[in-house]
Amino acid sequence: MFRNYLKVAIRTFIKSRVFSIINIAGLSIGISTCILISLYVLDELSFDRFHANADRIYRITEMLHLPKENRHQTLTSPPMAPALERNFPEVLKSVRFNFSSRTISYRENKFYDTKILYADSTFFQIFSFPMVEGNPDKALVEPYSVVLTEQAAKKYFGSEDPLNKIMALSDTLSLTVTGVIKDIPANSHIQFDAVMSRSTITHMYNNLVEDNWFNNGYMSYILLPENYDIKQLEAKIPAFLDKEMGNDRRDTGLWYDFILQPLPSIHLHSTSLFDISANGNIRYVYTFTVIAILVLLIACANYINLTTAKSVNRTKELGMRKVIGAKKKQIVVQLLGESFLITLLAFVVAVAIVSAALPAFNLLTGKLLSINVLVQPDVLAVIVGIFLMISLLAGGYPALVMSAVSPLKAMKDYGRRGNASSIIRKGLVVFQFTMSIILISSTILIFRQMDYMRTRNLGIRNDQVMQVDLPYHVQSKAGLIREELAKIPGVISSTVSNFTYTGGTSNVALLPEGAAENEVTSEASIAVDADFIPAFGIKVVAGRNFIKGSVADDTSAFIVNEHAVKAFQWGTPEQAIGKTLDWGLGKKGTVIGVVQDFNFKSLHREISPLIMHILPDWYSSISLHVSGDIPSIVKQVESKWASLDPENRFQYTFMDQDFDKLYKAEEQTRTIVGLLASLAILIACLGLFGLAAFIAEQRTKEIGIRKVLGSSAAGIIALMSKDFLKLLAISFVIAVPVAWYAGAEWLTGFAFRTEITWWIFAIAGISAATVALLTVSYQSIKASLMNPVKALRTE
Repeated sequence: MFRNYLKVAIRTFIKSRVFSIINIAGLSIGISTCILISLYVLDELSFDRFHANADRIYRITEMLHLPKENRHQTLTSPPMAPALERNFPEVLKSVRFNFSSRTISYRENKFYDTKILYADSTFFQIFSFPMVEGNPDKALVEPYSVVLTEQAAKKYFGSEDPLNKIMALSDTLSLTVTGVIKDIPANSHIQFDAVMSRSTITHMYNNLVEDNWFNNGYMSYILLPENYDIKQLEAKIPAFLDKEMGNDRRDTGLWYDFILQPLPSIHLHSTSLFDISANGNIRYVYTFTVIAILVLLIACANYINLTTAKSVNRTKELGMRKVIGAKKKQIVVQLLGESFLITLLAFVVAVAIVSAALPAFNLLTGKLLSINVLVQPDVLAVIVGIFLMISLLAGGYPALVMSAVSPLKAMKDYGRRGNASSIIRKGLVVFQFTMSIILISSTILIFRQMDYMRTRNLGIRNDQVMQVDLPYHVQSKAGLIREELAKIPGVISSTVSNFTYTGGTSNVALLPEGAAENEVTSEASIAVDADFIPAFGIKVVAGRNFIKGSVADDTSAFIVNEHAVKAFQWGTPEQAIGKTLDWGLGKKGTVIGVVQDFNFKSLHREISPLIMHILPDWYSSISLHVSGDIPSIVKQVESKWASLDPENRFQYTFMDQDFDKLYKAEEQTRTIVGLLASLAILIACLGLFGLAAFIAEQRTKEIGIRKVLGSSAAGIIALMSKDFLKLLAISFVIAVPVAWYAGAEWLTGFAFRTEITWWIFAIAGISAATVALLTVSYQSIKASLMNPVKALRTE
């Protein structure tokens, strides 16, 4: 029986090879798209789940309460985590860590891109970073201990055994290698090359304040018991803070509560300030998943459409089978078997497409996905599920419809098309092009938003601005280095500051004039020099800029933006001049100038109050506005740097490129949605091509008669295109409100956003209609040029 089914399936495939190839092509594109997106989604969902205690680890985050707003941030104070561990038995362990920009070296091997972490000794007891050499319980206990990843160990020591070797920290301090761990997985939100004992910081800085609850600079994590209800601990924390920080902490105007964040949710759900790394976005995961499913459904709709259409030509065959004794169950099994065969062939092609496309997909998404992932149990389960769903979904309906036809009707009404099947086919075409128009509209909107962000006037010059990193140990010579670099031909202006788009800004507690003692706020602060404002083309709207060499300006002058004037209720910018500021880190002074608001953060966020002042200890980069032969200027700057600081590698970025990095996720989304929209249109057009060919075949006699009676080729083309245009019009009407709503929701993630205009949907509709008409026109023209005599004789 099975052999017979297989023979019939192969015979049917060969007989209708064009339709079979279209089905396989559409399904394979849909399946490969779904597999690629599934790999991406599974990787996003896997972040931090490799830790043995992943479901028991929580990150402590702060909800900072200010007089006029609340801010959620990841940085916490040094005493918080240990205090929780001491006071609550359910907190089994705690760990704190922060990052360092210092360099470590071994003999002549000095690498400046080593990412260093300072962590408590419990780091490896909480997180599962397997240790290859050393004792995880003791590796970070002693000061000046360092643990390297395998890759870092190989980079520094080559084939030598690194354990117990002595390394140099910033060329002045000695470090002992106490362990080597496996390389950090790509799906970890904590990335580092070396981890040093946090006790090292205590020895390096005697003035470290361990009990300062407002010195927020650490990432803190805790380990809880299995199946523990986190709400119990969260309910106890407020009273605990009242006891530790004083019952009047809420009266200070600057206080905070703690939120415990599950480790596996950080990558996709965290929107906190000062996060460790660029996180994913659960909205994009949902979006890509939905679109991938839609593309697959469009492919399935193609299969159903073409199979039910071609079923008209098989009713006589199936009728004969029933006459000679075939049962409905056997017919269903036969037709489902054909569906399974088509789907299997499509899967083989799809896997080949995935294998070929994976390198480009990894480049696009920044992932390290491998084709070997397909054989992992969870991924294999997804693939088998997709296979069964397609086979049953795409083959089930045609099988039920075709097997239900009575033998007598099948033999008598051979070739007659049923209204029900026609309605379903039209409905599937509407579904395909509705989804296609939505995807095209979404792509256009994303492109428009990205273009808006690139062309928006930020209020600050960021084109052709070269930012040179300033190592910690040369900050005291920042002014001298800047002056030397400014002499290079092509450098128009220069300044030194701690302002970068990728580095963010520091928020510092302050008390503005006019505020009550309990109205302390926390605002962004930038350390600048007297050349910062003119170098970046920032407009001064009231007062003046800093005066170079002025002792008063260096020690007690502030410049604020317009937003700060409004937030501090100082009236007009002119009225703000002379107001006093008590800056939280021991500096008091007077406002000497107000600048026009400019975007110093991502366009995802609103402009907020900004304080600028001269603070050399904070300088971290030299900004050079350059013009002319950029590669030549870069080489000259690098050469000059080598003579000024031969011990440290020259590192630089361009400010506009840093700005673009803030929207990497949106760039990826734009490209992926654009590709998926193109694939959706391609699959829909494949189905439309096959459907148009079938209709032309069914109407051969009608077309022949019309031509005999004088109908023109244009009339025939219009006749065959008219029905499809009606379906496209229906698709457009359905798609517009859905696309409008989806676009409006997506734009809410941006503080500064473009408008959704009518022409976006007009272009999407016209694009879909044009592609569809071009697809249908081929079959229409072919039918209109057919010899009517031949058409009538053939019929």
